[in-house]
Amino acid sequence: MTAYEIISIFIGILTLLFTFGGLIVACLSFITRDKDKKTKK
Repeated sequence: MTAYEIISIFIGILTLLFTFGGLIVACLSFITRDKDKKTKK
């Protein structure tokens, strides 16, 4: 494997981690916001 291939794979993995992390954070914030609304009522 060349350095270019290793770097491209590394960047691909990082982007996947960031996208999944963003999705998880969005889901968690949505769930906690839902709970806050229910407790206020």
